[in-house]
Amino acid sequence: DMSQETKDTIFQTDLDALSKADITVSLITGQDIDSGTCCEIGYTFAMKKPVLAIDAYERRYRNLFVEGMISKTINDTSELIEAIESL
Repeated sequence: DMSQETKDTIFQTDLDALSKADITVSLITGQDIDSGTCCEIGYTFAMKKPVLAIDAYERRYRNLFVEGMISKTINDTSELIEAIESL
């Protein structure tokens, strides 16, 4: 089992990285977007920073509230540089 100190360190490290970042790139594949990824998307959106999502060609129904926070969605990493530059 992970110690509370380790959990707190992971949490704070994630917050610090999101605060310092100019953009968040999120992988939104799977049955539903990962809950941690959703939190990162929401935090980034609240800081008024862009969120770039990669869907890996998966055409799924997504939570519309979370999807509304995504600035741009691309299909794969080959589109990444161009998408970042466009934001």
